[in-house]
Amino acid sequence: MSDSDEAKTSEEESQLAEQETETQEGEMTKNLKKRDLDAVEDEDSNNESSRLEKLEKKIKKETARKLETDFVLTGEEDDDALPLACSICQNPFLDPVVTNCNHYFCDKCALKHHTENDTCFVCNEPTLGLFDTAVEIKERIEEEREKARAMVKEVTAMLEKASTMADDAKGVAQKVVKMVEEIETMVEKVAAMATKAGETATMAADMVKEAEETMETAKANMSKAFVVMKSVNWNV
Repeated sequence: MSDSDEAKTSEEESQLAEQETETQEGEMTKNLKKRDLDAVEDEDSNNESSRLEKLEKKIKKETARKLETDFVLTGEEDDDALPLACSICQNPFLDPVVTNCNHYFCDKCALKHHTENDTCFVCNEPTLGLFDTAVEIKERIEEEREKARAMVKEVTAMLEKASTMADDAKGVAQKVVKMVEEIETMVEKVAAMATKAGETATMAADMVKEAEETMETAKANMSKAFVVMKSVNWNV
């Protein structure tokens, strides 16, 4: 091999080595970029999960706060609502009265308590023996009674409707029972007719068999008669 060929071969090998090196560097660069992208995606995913968790916690917190606010408001409305039972006897009002401190009792309960104590049963404020008719309580009791009457009327209508439906269902059930009985009777009749038809078919088969036997006998007798007729001299 000449010196020029050796130089050429060495140059080619050097170029191949450089190409391999560049290829390896390119692969390493791609891997590094891919790793960086994966890391960024993981970070983004973690950030997204973190944001979702924070949002979920915020929604839960706001919901809990709203429920708490609604509960407090409801409680305040219940406290301000007019009662339907006496604070002393704990029974529904009978002739309700109201004190100067806006507490409500039965008339008899208020007077009995006043004979023993001249302060309000609820707040211990002096009542001075003044008890006014609790018009608002009476109006509310009447409203509740009207609601109860309406509910009773509605329930009564529902019961009447249910009773009518029950009667209709009973009538349908009776019709079904009657239809079943009629079908059973028809089945019995059909079974009896089938039995009778079977017996008639058996009799017909016996009659056919007897007719065939009679026919065979008649044929045999006819053959014998022909034989006799041939042997008899008819010229007497």
